[in-house]
Amino acid sequence: MTLSIVALDTDTGQLGAAVHTGWLAVGNKVPWVEAGVGAVLTQAVTEASYGPRSLDLLRSGHTPIEALTALLAEDPHAESRQVAIVDAAGRAAAHTGSACIPSAGHAVGNGVVAVANMAGADGVWDVMLDTFDRTGDDPARRLWSAVAAGHEAGGDLRGSTSAALLVATGDADEPGWTRHVDLRVDDHPQPVTEMARLLDLHEMYDLMGTGINAVTVGRTDEAMTALEAAFGHSRGNAQTGFWRAAAQLLAGDKEGAEATLREATGDDAGWRLLWERHRSSGHFTPPR
Repeated sequence: MTLSIVALDTDTGQLGAAVHTGWLAVGNKVPWVEAGVGAVLTQAVTEASYGPRSLDLLRSGHTPIEALTALLAEDPHAESRQVAIVDAAGRAAAHTGSACIPSAGHAVGNGVVAVANMAGADGVWDVMLDTFDRTGDDPARRLWSAVAAGHEAGGDLRGSTSAALLVATGDADEPGWTRHVDLRVDDHPQPVTEMARLLDLHEMYDLMGTGINAVTVGRTDEAMTALEAAFGHSRGNAQTGFWRAAAQLLAGDKEGAEATLREATGDDAGWRLLWERHRSSGHFTPPR
């Protein structure tokens, strides 16, 4: 089956879409998001053009219902489509064509739509919507919790293959291509579990990226806070230790930096060479 959810997070303004299926590389055609505009899912007999065309219509002032109605009206295969749209104002629209393979259906909530086809049980879409509404977490984890719950509630009639998660920044002034989260599992025996692992990694790398940027411009306190968190994260790795050591050196703690570097990277010659190259370039020089 393909099961998906699309939503606006009212607290952050972030728009997102999450999807799981028994087909290769579902992130290539099914989910579409644009900051300050909307989020779209197009599945069943997937017509990828529904994604960018829906966003174009939303951007020009159409409501989700108006956009969906216009696209379905000119589509000779409309009854084979399943589409969900949410805009930046939280308005939503959905369509499950009569030719979609059962179990197929959708549930529409406040700024959120859950959809599924070829599901192992009726009502999978209701489970996803309820899970999203009950989950108090960041938008990406809310979306993925909903998909994981739907997967558990209905199974996959074709087997489990791929997944995708897109979340656009809540800042409407950001370029349309900007993504807060953009993760894909193109082919995996357990894509739901793998996506959860990638979300953990995304969180860790986000912390590390914040810290690296702070190191680069000499913001010592910000660098230490972010890189300590990244280093202590459950998905922390040698790279987090490397950059934590950089933050310590930036703060003037040369001894602590060397200890952290040894702990994180051991005797690896590549990491040591990279360390010396950064130092010789002045990247870890404490501010005066």
